Amino acid sequence: LKDTDSLELYDGSAWAAVGGATMIKKVDAFTSSGTWTVPAGVTYAIAHIRGGGGGIAVDANDAGDGGASSVAFSGGTITANGGTKGAVAGTGGNITGPVAFAGQANSGHGAMGVSGKATSASAGTAENGAYIVAGDTVTPAASITVTVGAGGAAGTAVTGAAGGSGYVWIEYYEEA
Repeated sequence: LKDTDSLELYDGSAWAAVGGATMIKKVDAFTSSGTWTVPAGVTYAIAHIRGGGGGIAVDANDAGDGGASSVAFSGGTITANGGTKGAVAGTGGNITGPVAFAGQANSGHGAMGVSGKATSASAGTAENGAYIVAGDTVTPAASITVTVGAGGAAGTAVTGAAGGSGYVWIEYYEEA
């Protein structure tokens, strides 16, 4: 069957899957920290993990680094670090009209900033959160702790913007 990428055999009265049950890929997405309960029959899962993006401010004054995101598999905790804070170069004396742009929520993107005047301009960015893909064996009905990193805080000096929060999504296969 092209639609389900499976093979079936007609036994004279009905169609049946060849080689066992058809498996369907499922994804559970986390945009905030929580617990993932492993569904019945699932013995392996793959986590896609993005740390929070760093915040930005003029000269990095009081901007914050992004928070780490993680999944606590039984074989060990997998962690994607948050992005480092950034700065728009210069000081209040030589910057006119600084503008900062926050990282999109649940993207793990660092904030960006631009400042300048007619004769010069500067730009700065905070780092994006790290992105890691890792898999591990899991036990059905087990509770797995999922941490979603916050975006780095926006600096308050002149202008600032927060980094985008991270995310975690877990993919696994279940019988159809």
